[in-house]
Amino acid sequence: MRIGMLTSGGDCQCLNATMEAIAKVLYKKDKDIEIYGILDGFTGLINGKYKKMEKADFDNILLSGGTILGTSRQPFKTTVSYTHLRAHETSQDLV
Repeated sequence: MRIGMLTSGGDCQCLNATMEAIAKVLYKKDKDIEIYGILDGFTGLINGKYKKMEKADFDNILLSGGTILGTSRQPFKTTVSYTHLRAHETSQDLV
């Protein structure tokens, strides 16, 4: 299973804590899970900016403020193209 994590808008409390908790549960439930972090919020989603996360990426982020993925406030109405999103489509669902 592949999961995408995205944090959008401005920073808020507990984003890192939430991502760490979700990742721990997912890694425990499915040893073959692939978690992709979409960098810089919706701007990263639109521009195809992401990285495959490893278990170690989520270690000890609980006490860090903000979000390790970054955020942005990118209104969809100002975007040019969603072509790259279609290029990454697969037969498996991303949640």
